[in-house]
Amino acid sequence: MLVLAAGVGAYFYFFPTTPSAPATTALFGDMAVTPVVSEASPQAPREHPDGWVEYRNSRYSFSLFHPPQQKVQEFDEGAGAMTITFEDTATVRGFQIFVVPYGENQVSEDRFRKDAPSGVRAELVNITVDGATGASFYSINALLGDTREVWFVKNGYLFELTTLKPLETMLDQVLQTLRFVE
Repeated sequence: MLVLAAGVGAYFYFFPTTPSAPATTALFGDMAVTPVVSEASPQAPREHPDGWVEYRNSRYSFSLFHPPQQKVQEFDEGAGAMTITFEDTATVRGFQIFVVPYGENQVSEDRFRKDAPSGVRAELVNITVDGATGASFYSINALLGDTREVWFVKNGYLFELTTLKPLETMLDQVLQTLRFVE
């Protein structure tokens, strides 16, 4: 009887009968936003635009696809942090990923101010990126101008993806291909 009960319990655990609701935890603890599951959710198939190439990072256990003309460079920032740039040098267009060890589930205001000195978080929306609760927003960078950013915490690291606002569609396509190896 105990085995039957355990089997039934395992079935409902692994095969829930009702869809789960989106997480209500906001990435930025000080902001109330409506959760939205983005196209970069774990349910989205891992398709990539024709011709795109895969980038793999074993240090942070993820991979993604990006346009082939983008040159990839990794910059060790020390203390476990890294900046990875994907740039088409002919058009000077691309995106970057900043990764830093982070022990919290939510981004503190201090961390946000440190990484986004402008303090701008416009049109903040909670999203899901390969199972991680994240936030998408527009900001301003002193060197770049208007930006689109996606931040999320996964496996003890804060990931900050940044691109120019006019390139946000390309960033959305990249996010659809981003996957973590557990």
